[in-house]
Amino acid sequence: MPTSHYFPQNYKNNSSETNLIQDLVDEQIKLFGTDIYYVNRKEYVENFTNDVVFSEYKDKILIEAMLQNVEGFGAQSEFISKFGLRVTDEITMTISARRWDQEKFRLSNLKTESRPNEGDLIYLPLTGDLYEIKFVEREMPFYQLGKIYFYTMSCEIYQVGNDDIDTGVDEIDIIESQNDYAVSFILDEGGTGNYYVGDTIEYHTLVDGNYIATGITAEVAGWDEPSRTLKIINSTGAFVPGYSILAEGYPNQTTDTDGIYSIGSQPTTVNIDNVNSEFDDNKYIEDTADDFLDFTEVNPFGEYGNYTDSM
Repeated sequence: MPTSHYFPQNYKNNSSETNLIQDLVDEQIKLFGTDIYYVNRKEYVENFTNDVVFSEYKDKILIEAMLQNVEGFGAQSEFISKFGLRVTDEITMTISARRWDQEKFRLSNLKTESRPNEGDLIYLPLTGDLYEIKFVEREMPFYQLGKIYFYTMSCEIYQVGNDDIDTGVDEIDIIESQNDYAVSFILDEGGTGNYYVGDTIEYHTLVDGNYIATGITAEVAGWDEPSRTLKIINSTGAFVPGYSILAEGYPNQTTDTDGIYSIGSQPTTVNIDNVNSEFDDNKYIEDTADDFLDFTEVNPFGEYGNYTDSM
């Protein structure tokens, strides 16, 4: 015996009922929610191992969402691990399934178009932080009247790495400049022009009076003209004293950067100092270890090979 159409279980043929619930969900989010930026992730994968070697965040949409955390961040927010101080603030946010379907076409790198994707970022203006989506609950409540009306995203504060964030929204992009791994070095005297934050620079060699591009690029994170100190992030290679730093594409660059300076001699450990972190001790550890560790030993597991007569 077929099921009764007078008491339907899923209302698939009765859009007025499902539309009413969706309207109520949308109204609730619009009244008690906040506008957030959803930032889509583009992955660059190593072909052989299929590992993600680089991520790029450019596409974004502005969409309303409702914050579920009414009593503060979830989980253990701060704790000391073997890697140092860890901050793992967690939030839970809900967005409308209908609004997602209306806005998702603006995002070009979605792995799954039917819902928000794990690995993408959420910018919450309330805290001024970026959060990475760790899990998307897409079946709760379970097909009420035969349809899903909202998605619940579990997010954790984003740990800034060597990723490229270029959304065009200043308050989002500045997070990369302030928190990404950065190095700084002092340029030689005699240069001209300036470098501007966000512009891409490229290392050049000077051959017979002509600047030849090396293909090694970086992004300007800071420039202090009086001290000739340049701070960079997202470098694609090592800098070498004697290289000249010009705008990418020089002399036909499309940015405001017009600086032409040469890299002078630098401390040998300058490239391990993260100037964006006040707790970074890489250089100190490197220098101190040279005083009491014998790096001339060739056999760290015994005496064989470490003495002239033992070979």
